Amino acid sequence: MDISDDLQRRIGVFVLLALGVVVAVAQLYDVYADVVSDGASILISLVEFSFPGLLLVAFGVVVAWLYLNDWDGEHVLRVATWSLVVSGGVLALQAWVLGIQLYYQNGTDVAVIASSNAAVGLVLGSFIGIYSVMRSQDRRELERSEERYRSMTEDVLDSSDVALFVLGDDGEVVWVNEAVEEYFGVNRDDVMGRPKREVLSETATAVADPERFRERLEAVYDADGSRDEERFECHVLGSDDREERWLEYRSQPIESGLYEGGRIEHYTDVTAQKETTARLEDRERVLRELHDVLLDRSATVDERITSLLEVGREQLEMEFALLARVDGEDFHVRAASPRDWPLAEGETYPLSDTVCRRVVETTESQRFGHLSTEAAELTDCLSHADVDVESYVGMPVHVDGELYGTLAFYGPEPGEPVDDWEMTVMELMGNWVGNELELARRRDEREQALRETREQFASLVGDVEEYAIFRLDADGHVASWNRGARQIKGYEPSAVLGEHVRTFYPEEAREAGEPERLLSEARELGRTETEGWRVRKDGSRFWATVSITALRDEDGDLRGFLKVTRDMTERREREQQLEHERERLEFMNRIIRHNLLNGMNVVDARAGLLSGHVDPEVAEHLETVQSRVRDMVDLIETMRSFMQVLTEEDGERTEPVVLDAVLSAEVEKARKAYDDATVTYDPAPDVRVVGNDLLPEVFENLLSNAVQHNDSPKPTVEVSARVDGDEAVVAVADDGPGVDEAMRDAIFEKGEKGFDSPGTGFGLYLVRELVASYDGGIDVENRPEGGAEFTVRLPLAAGAAEGGEESELVSD
Repeated sequence: MDISDDLQRRIGVFVLLALGVVVAVAQLYDVYADVVSDGASILISLVEFSFPGLLLVAFGVVVAWLYLNDWDGEHVLRVATWSLVVSGGVLALQAWVLGIQLYYQNGTDVAVIASSNAAVGLVLGSFIGIYSVMRSQDRRELERSEERYRSMTEDVLDSSDVALFVLGDDGEVVWVNEAVEEYFGVNRDDVMGRPKREVLSETATAVADPERFRERLEAVYDADGSRDEERFECHVLGSDDREERWLEYRSQPIESGLYEGGRIEHYTDVTAQKETTARLEDRERVLRELHDVLLDRSATVDERITSLLEVGREQLEMEFALLARVDGEDFHVRAASPRDWPLAEGETYPLSDTVCRRVVETTESQRFGHLSTEAAELTDCLSHADVDVESYVGMPVHVDGELYGTLAFYGPEPGEPVDDWEMTVMELMGNWVGNELELARRRDEREQALRETREQFASLVGDVEEYAIFRLDADGHVASWNRGARQIKGYEPSAVLGEHVRTFYPEEAREAGEPERLLSEARELGRTETEGWRVRKDGSRFWATVSITALRDEDGDLRGFLKVTRDMTERREREQQLEHERERLEFMNRIIRHNLLNGMNVVDARAGLLSGHVDPEVAEHLETVQSRVRDMVDLIETMRSFMQVLTEEDGERTEPVVLDAVLSAEVEKARKAYDDATVTYDPAPDVRVVGNDLLPEVFENLLSNAVQHNDSPKPTVEVSARVDGDEAVVAVADDGPGVDEAMRDAIFEKGEKGFDSPGTGFGLYLVRELVASYDGGIDVENRPEGGAEFTVRLPLAAGAAEGGEESELVSD
């Protein structure tokens, strides 16, 4: 069973007190016996027997109460146990000695009793001495440990770079380290043991704002430990016995230990952090100033360069700065800060007399903190200008990849070396200057070209008479007027400038809001085109094509409109006349196709009915009639096809046609029409060509021409097709007499054969016109082995090689 620490302590103290009481009672009883039985004096008995024991008991009780009460209960109980055991052992030994004497000697021997008591005292004294020695050794070891710990702690804290004040609960300085002497310039021995408020008056004189420093610390002390932690920064000024530095103050209460209730104050050196922060803030400021200068588009390039020189001069702590252009051996100062420096802005100097010659020679940036020791040959460079230069930073400036000049900063006194960051910023400035000069030059070139273009355009526009070209402002009022506008519209510039564009529209167009609608479309889409009636100054109307283009500046804001008007009245009248002619041709085509062709077919049919029913003399005439009727039918069919070409609209003339289907059908028709002829055909590739329902007429005429103009009893015609690039090439070759070279160029002219030859003389002319309407071509060449070869080239239709449904446009 576990016994609590407090209960163990109580039991141990009770045992020791009980033993003391027993001993005291025994001593008092002995005194009583001596006085009552033997008549001895009480005083003598107390002195002889009981007084030392009572004193020992009293002393033991006091020690047990004062000393053992602070021990652990286990240790107190152990001491009481041993005391009880030893006391019991001593009584047993005493009883044994007395028993032997009484039994064997019938009495006691005082010497034996004294010696036994002396032995007991010797044993107890030995134990007490041993215990005292052990306690003394433990105490000395503890003191040595505390001394080592205190020495180690003070050595560590003394070597710390944090200044420390340790304050007791009464506000006195109980300890400081060496950093306090270094930071505040005070003697630590003069500080320790004094009230901190008194010491504060001395340390406060070291900081930049002593009153504020004292107020903040006294506020901490007045809080009487209620502030767990306090932080702030202070600036220690430099003097003969201390360096300038920034310290961060931090203090906190001591909650346990020897100095419980006091405070510990830390002063940490944050000078490096403050310098780093200041350096970063300075760099940020420089970059911000550069940003503001570079993006200030309200200033000219030269103004921004001058501002840039001032920023760089301030950053490098130089007195002079300049931007110079190098031209051979000449050094032209384009910008200087300040402007009245001996190397004045706008002046030219020999390059050899400037420090910048090193930059030009090496085409690399240069920096010197002490010119006379680092580059002695350059120290006299500016002697002609009575300028002494010791510190210098310069970098090359390139424009369009070529060395333009230098950007340089000068100081008359030796300076600190320029660090890499500052050098990088200066080189960035040089790069920016080069880019800006390059952009400025290109801008000047563009503006010059634009001015020349505008002048040429204005001159051209002013002289154009076929077009009315004029400019409108953003609200649609006339801002310029060319010769063509005066010619077409009839207004003089003085009479029309400032007028709204609706002036040139008919009344119904103005009421419908057409002028405003067209301007709105041009504003939204950038450009709009239209056709319609317009009105001249005299009130007459003309048909015009009009384009309106929105004009915008570099920011996209609308500056106005450019309007181009062309008088298309005559062309429109011609188109109407052509449309009338086309309608008349279409009417004639219908008469030829339906009336004349039907009548000839009736004549041919009736003549066919007479065959075999007339006399031989009449039969010959009937055959002539039939032959002429067939020729007239062929002529009508040819004229029908030709009229169809003339009367079709452009958008209805062509469509994809399967070439093989057309050729196969026309070859088969030729074989049936000419029994004595041999017509061969090599199937065409599976492609579609540009054509329409008249394409079969092309190959029908070529095949008929190859057979009819062949003097061989059994004519042979070869038809083949192939693909060449984006064209299909069809060849029709015969074994006839060939083409007369003198007539080869005129063979495709209309009516070349005349009516006394087989055919009409219009067949090849129709072939050429049809092929041309398909954007193709036709040629004829004599074959080496005899005969002629006609070659037709037709464009492939879109998706020609992809197959698809075959066109039904094959020969009837």
